[in-house]
Amino acid sequence: MNEAAAREVLFVRAVEAADTAGQALSSEDRGYAARAAAELVRWQAADRGERPTAEAFLAKRAELLAARLAERSPRAHRAVVALRWRPWIGVALPLAALVLGIAMEHVIDRRHVNILAFPLLGLVAWNLAVYAGLLARWAMGETHRAGASPGGLRQLVAGVRTTLAARVPGPLGGTLAAFALDWVQRAAPLVSARAGRVLHLCAALLALGAIAGLYVRGLAFEYRAGWESTFLDANAVHAILAVFLGPAAWLVGLPLPDVEQLAALRWDGVGAGENAGRWIVLYTVTVALVVVAPRLLLAAAAWWRERSLSMRFPVSLDEPYFRRVLAGWRESPARIRVVAYGYTPAQSAADGLQCLAAHLYGDDARVHSVRPIAFGEEDGPWPSGEGESPAPDLVIALFNLAATPETENHGVFLEALQARTKGALAMIVDESSYRRRLGELEEAKARLEERRQAWSGLAATRGLRAVFVDLETPDLAAAERDLDSLRSGAASSA
Repeated sequence: MNEAAAREVLFVRAVEAADTAGQALSSEDRGYAARAAAELVRWQAADRGERPTAEAFLAKRAELLAARLAERSPRAHRAVVALRWRPWIGVALPLAALVLGIAMEHVIDRRHVNILAFPLLGLVAWNLAVYAGLLARWAMGETHRAGASPGGLRQLVAGVRTTLAARVPGPLGGTLAAFALDWVQRAAPLVSARAGRVLHLCAALLALGAIAGLYVRGLAFEYRAGWESTFLDANAVHAILAVFLGPAAWLVGLPLPDVEQLAALRWDGVGAGENAGRWIVLYTVTVALVVVAPRLLLAAAAWWRERSLSMRFPVSLDEPYFRRVLAGWRESPARIRVVAYGYTPAQSAADGLQCLAAHLYGDDARVHSVRPIAFGEEDGPWPSGEGESPAPDLVIALFNLAATPETENHGVFLEALQARTKGALAMIVDESSYRRRLGELEEAKARLEERRQAWSGLAATRGLRAVFVDLETPDLAAAERDLDSLRSGAASSA
């Protein structure tokens, strides 16, 4: 699930959690979104030759529900859209840093380079301090700490907004506030990585801009290099420069001046310094090594982490909300195969069977009723459908309560069906026609119970349990309770 999909899923999750009365999203809205999302995800997956996933189903369902919410509350939709990352920020800020770096040359002494107070020396020191801070955070394990909200600067750079409630009055305002808080906490690693990428790039371009400004102006004007200090002498200055510029001097083969030469460069009213060319070269190499290269590497690492988190935003599907939403989700519509014995169900009973299947397996469950097995044909031939791939999620042996169960017929049929069934097998006894026949007779209840016991006895001899349903007016909840163990068995075997 990518970042955009996760944002919509969590937004819809916040709305559904608060909207218990169904005012913002009715049960019809949610049912429609679930059905449409299941069909679309399966169709798209089949088109790509892939398997549909629960994450794709959640994302599509949330997209459909978010669109419905946008129609009813455009302001809430705009508030959520405001949380999107704006890529132009990642371009504008580094460019601004580059321009600022170039402009730095114009706010200092434009003809002299103080080798102790040179702006690039400050950039080097500042970046070393930043590296020390990052190293300390990494050592303390706080860089990617789960649930840690990013700091104010990082939220500002990454465009995070936590005041959504102020944009939308009414009940949705509170929902948006809860969503914004949830989003900031969940997206904290992503926000930190994104802001880090932009800030590291800004630092690198700021340093590059400062160097570029010096070189460009140095083509037409001469910079004079020297130093002055109230407290430091030439020995101390030499020691400081050896630390900061020594590696660069060794790398480019341009030795630093000794103490006597540095003393001659002091601006004490007599010395005029020297041409600043070698100092600019030394600072350029130092800044490239200490600032530009490390910052670009850090920006690349942050970009990689940002991209990973944005493409695979971490959302745990083990949360109760997602388990509820996914309860009816399947990679493909459930397939139920019905084999009736000794009778042909009426259309009303077939409709009731479809209704029961939808209740158990979702609205897109597909019921396939094969040709009924006539009384006495239990030894075959059987209708085609054996060896179906994939095997049905459930096979139903359907009987009529009006018939008297006989071991040599119904029992043999059950044994044969058990032998042909790879997955779960349920035995359903349709009560509708027998109830209709009994009508209002006083002994109807007793006769029903007597017939049920007979069928239960037959089922028990084959290791099954008979489930009694009036298919013309099915009690879905009661049937679900009776078939629950069979459904669990089917799911585990899928």
